[in-house]
Amino acid sequence: MIRIAIIEDLPIVLEGIKLIINNIKDLKIVAEFSNGKEFTEHLPSLSADVVLTDIDMPIMDGITATKIALSLNPNLKIIALSMYNDRKYYYEMVTAGAKGFVLKQSPSNELETAIREVYNGGNYFSEELLRSVIIEMQSIESLLVEEKKKLLNLTNRESDMLNLICQGLTNKELANELFVSVRTIESTKSRLMEKTNTRNNAGLIIWAIKNKIVTV
Repeated sequence: MIRIAIIEDLPIVLEGIKLIINNIKDLKIVAEFSNGKEFTEHLPSLSADVVLTDIDMPIMDGITATKIALSLNPNLKIIALSMYNDRKYYYEMVTAGAKGFVLKQSPSNELETAIREVYNGGNYFSEELLRSVIIEMQSIESLLVEEKKKLLNLTNRESDMLNLICQGLTNKELANELFVSVRTIESTKSRLMEKTNTRNNAGLIIWAIKNKIVTV
């Protein structure tokens, strides 16, 4: 059983989320909060595996709540439920420690997919968000990027691939862009995931943002 806590200030959105989760046998809602302050106040007694949180809320937003929650319980897995107009907050949510982002406009099965992926140790991004997240990232000085690449022991090919992955390119598109075979792309990506301790493209993107080695 995957235990879910929900932080959402809009009752109609909350009811929609509950309807989705209550129809999935091995998911169970264990707590509901209308803002981040309520959530953090109940953290000591909260028994949840995954937290679904709105970002922009009154009293205490999802960013602050995520930082507090993970400082007290680093093993807690947090997924941001987002609107398109929340894009300016994505960088802050990633650096705060969120493991996933799901658009509130997404199909219901996407929320289930995100919960399972994050619960099992991965990361999840709604496909529509992949490009917009990177677009909103602040530009980083090239010198700092080079220093980070050396520190993290990335080859030039791995670094180039990481930047292209952050732009949402598929394996076939990566192969065309880098003038190599799809098989080479798969091999390089596998090494890159091993170095970064990630499992998929979403994990690589979050890793790149956290380590400030992407340029936009």
